[in-house]
Amino acid sequence: MSSWKPALLKMSPFGKEYDRDIAVESRTGGGRYTVNLYPYTCTCPDFIERRVKQPVGDLGRSCKHLREAVLSLDSDAFGDELTRVIFKSPHGPYERIWFAPDPQGEIFALCQRSDKPWLSLFVRSGAGQPYTRYGYHPIEKRWAYDSKPQDYEKILEMLRSVPD
Repeated sequence: MSSWKPALLKMSPFGKEYDRDIAVESRTGGGRYTVNLYPYTCTCPDFIERRVKQPVGDLGRSCKHLREAVLSLDSDAFGDELTRVIFKSPHGPYERIWFAPDPQGEIFALCQRSDKPWLSLFVRSGAGQPYTRYGYHPIEKRWAYDSKPQDYEKILEMLRSVPD
């Protein structure tokens, strides 16, 4: 049985006061998209075609425009520390995210985008330490910049049990 669980973002700060349209510029010069943080929606093709299928509260529902709108609030009021670190990662937004206990019993995260083969692992280097992101390429079986987390052999073993 897999110890991986889907990651959920706590959406409580996005109450009725956030029920308004926010225009967000396309990063590729394709115009503007409309974001609304209360129902957590966006009008971009990525959201409409894929991310809308994720439940409200799932980090995988966040397209880059929703992510930009949330980050513009300059608030750490949503989610726990690990959720905030994942959400703020410049390597996101991620579509598939799971939490699991790492070999030391701390919670860590495995994140994946559909457009890149790389996996992002967010792991603490020790109790009370901040989370660090490590990149792993499962096809090439290598770590980004040869930087590996502690207990990386055990973590690689855990990767074999990640749900499809």
